[in-house]
Amino acid sequence: MPLIAVDWTNLFLDLVLPRTDRIVAVQWAVMGPIWLLAIAWSWQLERDLRHFVQGLVILPFAWFLARMIH
Repeated sequence: MPLIAVDWTNLFLDLVLPRTDRIVAVQWAVMGPIWLLAIAWSWQLERDLRHFVQGLVILPFAWFLARMIH
């Protein structure tokens, strides 16, 4: 009779959040506060610089969103 071993510690995590999605979730957790700080800091700048900084924040934000849709 073969023994079937199940790793119960990671089974639930694998069902809820697969490994590839975990990597994206970690990237969001790291970059989210950085993006918020950049946007908050940019409000003190003049309009053209503020739009430039916010554009730099929006580009990777949109890339991360596109990666999550897979």
